[in-house]
Amino acid sequence: MPRNSKPYDYETLKCEKNGHILTITMNRPEQLNAANLVMNEEFGRIWDEVHRDNEVRVVILTGAGRAFCAGGDVGRMAKSEENTLVDRWVHSINTNRLNIMRQLECNKPIIAKVNGPAVGLGASLALACDIVFIADDAKIGDTHVKVGLVAGDGGSALWPWLVGFHRAKEYLFGCDLMLGTEAARIGLVNYAYPKDQLDAKVQEFAEKLANQPPLALQWTKAATNSQLRAMVGVNMDVSLSMEHMSQSTEDHREASRAFKEKRKPTLKGR
Repeated sequence: MPRNSKPYDYETLKCEKNGHILTITMNRPEQLNAANLVMNEEFGRIWDEVHRDNEVRVVILTGAGRAFCAGGDVGRMAKSEENTLVDRWVHSINTNRLNIMRQLECNKPIIAKVNGPAVGLGASLALACDIVFIADDAKIGDTHVKVGLVAGDGGSALWPWLVGFHRAKEYLFGCDLMLGTEAARIGLVNYAYPKDQLDAKVQEFAEKLANQPPLALQWTKAATNSQLRAMVGVNMDVSLSMEHMSQSTEDHREASRAFKEKRKPTLKGR
């Protein structure tokens, strides 16, 4: 029996429906909403549930507490050598790829409300939304390379599409985080607002979309995302396989442990 036998019944995702607007809140605030295995599995189901719910016309995706999503659970990554290579590869393909693709294929427009840090997978979850609002002092970036991993769960697919290849590689290679104001300036996100204005601005836009003809809105999303879905699907077939390979390197294990222990890693290029 699935955990969500009741509508929108999840452990790590808090859901609140207000009229035709559904707000999904990643709800692990003590961990800065870092995605664990349960959250990954629940993201694999919630977009299908939203897709089938004819009452929902618009989705807002945000994070509880002071973060949007700090990415994957790095503490868990430090123990990744305990799993077999096959287990890790199957998990990557069956969760990370399918979750991003389900998000892109969901027929309802999704608005990201980035209220705090959105890092790695967290950035990918935000950028796979249709419209992105961010707090002007929130930081966003992809730091996979910094912990010895390939940017495989959407970063290497979504960033070039949004800001061009040269600028995308600057941030994916350098692992620098940028403020919301800079993200809006370069076109990575739509809007940056002071944090005390963010809720109202997102709600205003969500209500605007909820009052549009639903089918025309949904089909326009499908048409607009058609090329994006194809490109992201091809990219993630390659990038997740490479990310899987990078999980087996000594540098990844050392970088993950160093991150957890708050020290500088000793990297050997193997």
